[in-house]
Amino acid sequence: MSRKVSILAAVGVLAAGVTPLLASATAATAVASVYPKAGCYDLRDDSGDAVYPQSPASNDPDLDILGVAFQTTKTDLKVFIKVNKLADGPVLADGHRYAIYFDYGDHQFAASGSHYAHGSGAVRDGLAASGWAGKTTQLGVDVPSVTAVPPPTQRGYVTSNLSFTWDTANSWIVADLPLADIQKYAGKKFAGRITGVGVVSQLDRYAVGSVVDTTEAGNGTTYSGTFVVGANKCFAAPKPPVKKKR
Repeated sequence: MSRKVSILAAVGVLAAGVTPLLASATAATAVASVYPKAGCYDLRDDSGDAVYPQSPASNDPDLDILGVAFQTTKTDLKVFIKVNKLADGPVLADGHRYAIYFDYGDHQFAASGSHYAHGSGAVRDGLAASGWAGKTTQLGVDVPSVTAVPPPTQRGYVTSNLSFTWDTANSWIVADLPLADIQKYAGKKFAGRITGVGVVSQLDRYAVGSVVDTTEAGNGTTYSGTFVVGANKCFAAPKPPVKKKR
């Protein structure tokens, strides 16, 4: 979530349970070939601008977005987020949360995923039962502002097979959103130029996400990025099938 959410709840116990990180050299090498071409991005962001709001702390490399590349396969939208130096978590909180925003079919989609250095992700998932906080991995469609009057009864959190991979060895975060989920909530086939695109990094404090870096100039939160479905400009074109000789 890029919007701050207020939860009237007290959490006394941090439950264990952490999303696995793709950190080993063997695992990282196995997936390196699927990453975008070096230095190629659909969205770029300045290095060194992940500065905590209202804090004297300097740039946090774990939250410092460098670029984003989009890949559309036959079944999925994959979003590759390059981070300055992805760690197990940020400096000033246990968790970090990354969210991808885009507009399609007259709807705003928000694909969000969190990871926690000390295994406290179960706290967010527990709070999500209230309906006022997204789960550790959460797709949102038309998530309303928390300042809306009267307060909304529906938060826009929907079921999805969205997944996130956290590769600390190569400083990549990969979000994988099935096209079937996009088409289900947009009511149309996923195609054409996608607008209102942005990616944000946040401190994750279980129910509240505090934005630290975005792909907009000056870390703005009005998203102006675009990409074309299927362009896959940062990925090698698939090789044509080899015809068998008769």
